[in-house]
Amino acid sequence: MPSPITGRVRILFLDVDGTMTDGVIGWDTRGDQRNFFVRDGLALDWAREVGLLPVVISGRDSVAVQGRMADLKLEHYLGIRDKVKVAEEVIAREEVLWSACAAVGDDLPDVALLKRVGWPFAVADAVPQVRAVAKTTTVHEAGRGAVREVVETLLRHNGTWEEVLKKYEAM
Repeated sequence: MPSPITGRVRILFLDVDGTMTDGVIGWDTRGDQRNFFVRDGLALDWAREVGLLPVVISGRDSVAVQGRMADLKLEHYLGIRDKVKVAEEVIAREEVLWSACAAVGDDLPDVALLKRVGWPFAVADAVPQVRAVAKTTTVHEAGRGAVREVVETLLRHNGTWEEVLKKYEAM
């Protein structure tokens, strides 16, 4: 499949609940819980290593998500109502154009950001409105490898996937 943009993708904006997780929030006496897919986290490490900046912007704040973001050492903004405003600040800081950015989301709060980036992705189980604005929809569902799929797609587009494979002698 041809890439919908030309040039290197520099920033990947990600939602959390329903994108990096399966969208299920558990609660018990210790607080909230989320399920994160280990291969998604590994892919985000690779992205950073080869020059693709992952930035998490979530409408919800949570102790569980804070812990996972710290574990992955990801730049993150939680409890955000206006995702576009935060993305604009990151883009200005990094001196990048919207066209050199990608984003992945699953639900209505992600639509405004997805409409601005050069390469919008929807996870396979996203709501119809998100799939309608996405240029690419993943095969994998949220919390089950969708983020890994997006990262691999972007690294192939950027010409850096081979670097990742060489690291593991997987070529």
